Amino acid sequence: MTNRKIDWGGYKPMSDIEKKCASQQQYAITALLIITGFNVMFGALMVYGLVPIWLGMVASFAMMVAVVFKAQRDLLDSDEKMWESSKKFRQRR
Repeated sequence: MTNRKIDWGGYKPMSDIEKKCASQQQYAITALLIITGFNVMFGALMVYGLVPIWLGMVASFAMMVAVVFKAQRDLLDSDEKMWESSKKFRQRR
């Protein structure tokens, strides 16, 4: 055990930037869950032989690309890049 003190007092409301970041994180996690669900569905369809493996893999990849591009379009501003480094992000701000 540590003897750190926890400050339970003083609730600080979230700023607008923090609210935007929290909303973006929630959207991104939801997109990942959607991708995972579809991959499980396509995997099950391929295992049970209802869909040929090549078609299931192509459909799964296409769906992942579509979700990533939709999330990128919805979440990022015009001057933001999905793959930028933290150094570039700080310089841009």
